[in-house]
Amino acid sequence: MIPAQIERRARWVLDTIGASELGFGDDLPYNAQAWEEVARGKRPEEDDLAAAFYDLARVEELNGRRDEHGRFLAAYSSLDPLDPPLERLRRKLGVEPRRWGGARFAVALSTDVDVPWRWRRRAVLGSAARFKSAALKGRLRPAYGEARALAGVPLHKLRGSDPYWRFEQVTAELGRHSVRSTFFVMAGHRHPADGPAPELYDRLRPRLVETLLEGGAEVALHGSYTAADDPAQLALEAERLRDLAGQVSGQRFHYLRLDMQRNLAAIEKLGFVYDCSLGFPDQPGFRAGIAQPFRPWNFESERPFDLIEIPLAVMDATLAEERYLGLSARQAEPRLLELLDWAQANGGAFSLLWHPGSFDPAGAPGWNRLFYRFVDAVSERGGVCMSCGELAAEADALLR
Repeated sequence: MIPAQIERRARWVLDTIGASELGFGDDLPYNAQAWEEVARGKRPEEDDLAAAFYDLARVEELNGRRDEHGRFLAAYSSLDPLDPPLERLRRKLGVEPRRWGGARFAVALSTDVDVPWRWRRRAVLGSAARFKSAALKGRLRPAYGEARALAGVPLHKLRGSDPYWRFEQVTAELGRHSVRSTFFVMAGHRHPADGPAPELYDRLRPRLVETLLEGGAEVALHGSYTAADDPAQLALEAERLRDLAGQVSGQRFHYLRLDMQRNLAAIEKLGFVYDCSLGFPDQPGFRAGIAQPFRPWNFESERPFDLIEIPLAVMDATLAEERYLGLSARQAEPRLLELLDWAQANGGAFSLLWHPGSFDPAGAPGWNRLFYRFVDAVSERGGVCMSCGELAAEADALLR
């Protein structure tokens, strides 16, 4: 006799990977010992289905190590981020990958608008200090980037423009590619990690939202640093953004501060259709061992959340920042194409994240062009780009 709790958990895994027609206990045998190991917080090695629940429900994160921002890193994970075990299980069971947007695979494009406007007086001084420090230490690439950015300051001052405010250009270029992207907009600043000049962001937010909507983009919430720990703050930020943008169906936590058993309930309660915070800051890959959207497991209620989680497979900061991989745009391109080659062979649907600064050709040489080459490479491999909201809507219909 299979316990009802185990039956629900196994059924959730099978439904998630598209194996709904397979029977648990019939097509896939019930291994009581393996499920007991999961209950003890141990990943079973002798049972693929129990191990898949362990990975997808993020059991290893329940009492797992966290960094100073409360994040679960790839460095702490037992998984190979780029060899997701639930996709291996799907293939082993002979289940064909789902098609997304009618294509072999899908990439949801996104931008976290942490800083919509770069050049303020303190920012200029900070950039000059970083240039000096990098030059003295012989760090030529970051020094060159800061020097190029600073060289453009007088012209931006004269024009009243800013290198980060490229939202019209980005949405127009995406329109020429016939794709949409999602821009996660902040609506609260209560912590230094939320970024500089909150008053400037408050003044720019209405114009930012209007610009994005006019450009055909999706606007979603970028929950602030403290909102990940404070449901009331998250609710306030959601209300502020919805007052400007109307329907806001998705959110992503700043700094990717997602704990699936701690703060998904607040997102669900606020009526969001999806979250897109599930990724590693330190490595590309699939944090839950799956390369497609799913409904996360709620241990408190022993059911899936009424919420779609879109895996975040890679972001520019992971590739570029020296505290992570420290790659140039040229060095990062093979890593991105390797991810697309895997998706072409295996299917999947996941998100890519680019920040406003990476669209600035002076401050981040090569990263702007790399983004559009990536979009073209998706199409060349039989995939499709879309917004996070479009992908979530497809997943919501499939997983009901």
